[in-house]
Amino acid sequence: MHAYIRMLMVGFTGVWMACGSPAGTPQAENQQLGQAKISWQDTLADLGTIKEGADVTYTFTFKNTGNADLQIQQVIPSCGCTVADVPSVPVHPGQQGHIVIHYHSAGQTGEQTKQITIVSNALPAKQSLYLKARIIQP
Repeated sequence: MHAYIRMLMVGFTGVWMACGSPAGTPQAENQQLGQAKISWQDTLADLGTIKEGADVTYTFTFKNTGNADLQIQQVIPSCGCTVADVPSVPVHPGQQGHIVIHYHSAGQTGEQTKQITIVSNALPAKQSLYLKARIIQP
């Protein structure tokens, strides 16, 4: 009888360990805290052909598909010709947000690709957006 109970205890322990961590362990706490996740509508904005000197605005739309608030912490353009407006308040799970990019083409010619690095509390913490344009002389 004792051997039977011992076998049951070993079996239940194995099942319990395979099913995950009990509440209060780091794995369970991370699941309870949640994680923000960005799902972009698009990551490349093709601005087409524009005349040198023109200012163009493009809005990148995203959705927080995670289960925690999303906070955009920093936006890093690859050059001074690109400026971004970012949400200053957290984007709640299931909500959409926008990052508005202003591109100043003065002094540029030919094919241009600009990278905008987004730093947030989502995983991965750094993600990239791109602007592409063909600049012609006016």
